Amino acid sequence: RPQIFRPIPMTESFFRRNFPVGTMEGWPENREARWRLNALARGLGLPIPRPYRAPFIPGLTVLIPHYGEAILSSRESDLLARPKREMRVDPLPLLSWLAEKYHDEFDNFLERMDSKKANQDLEDAPNPMIWPRAGKDWEQYLYPEQWEKIGMWASMRMQTLWRTVFGLMQYHQALQCHFEAQGDHTSKFSQRWDPADCFTCLVSMQMYRHFNKTQVDHTNQMFARFPPSLRVAYIDHEDCVPRTLVDDADCLHPKQKRRYFSCLIDKTCKKLPDGKREPCYRIELPGFPILGDGKGDNQNHAI
Repeated sequence: RPQIFRPIPMTESFFRRNFPVGTMEGWPENREARWRLNALARGLGLPIPRPYRAPFIPGLTVLIPHYGEAILSSRESDLLARPKREMRVDPLPLLSWLAEKYHDEFDNFLERMDSKKANQDLEDAPNPMIWPRAGKDWEQYLYPEQWEKIGMWASMRMQTLWRTVFGLMQYHQALQCHFEAQGDHTSKFSQRWDPADCFTCLVSMQMYRHFNKTQVDHTNQMFARFPPSLRVAYIDHEDCVPRTLVDDADCLHPKQKRRYFSCLIDKTCKKLPDGKREPCYRIELPGFPILGDGKGDNQNHAI
């Protein structure tokens, strides 16, 4: 069996924990990989309850509140932005710091993106799919498609909404693997069953109505990247001044100047000319839902 699963004597464990003497054969050097293996080992040691069998799984919804935090790291505003400090002559951009801190992961990323024709001159072969062998020379990455991949790599190592959604959407893949391995394939439900039938990752974007073009594009990239389990709820409003016959028919209060709605969108919704999506559900709220605790109220309307 693999070397990392062999029993470790107490003396060896003590020296490995307190003194950096040697490395275990087969044990990865990357800290993220070691953390994931340790978390898996701790989880396997816990008592495991009897699981449900797909497709007979109860519904599970995870809520992610979002106001104005970054969704994806962009080239101009985040990755290549230099801090304004008078004491430092030439401060490095954030992307250079990330590439240095996670140098082994960045090298693996470049190796994955590299292609057989990457050493050709981009002027002779202007193809955005050809990855330049430029390393940390950011000026050599000329195409938006290349910066899109670099932005996704950097977003997975920063405090972004993309990283949060990516982690929670692992439930979708886990349910699919569970269904393929131990699902009840004799049931008629299993013929059309999808993990999205029982799992939903609901992002409550409070300010989606006021998003700029970059934020809307990043939201559409999430819909394109992740499975249909991802949905977005947001707050919409309509001005009711001057009053219309519909407002009078709905017995609207004379002093109310705006009507609020809780809307739900997913990747199947129709795209509007401005890039936003037409909601599949639009339910009117009794008033402005944000009363005091913004994050909590933002999630309450999404429920």
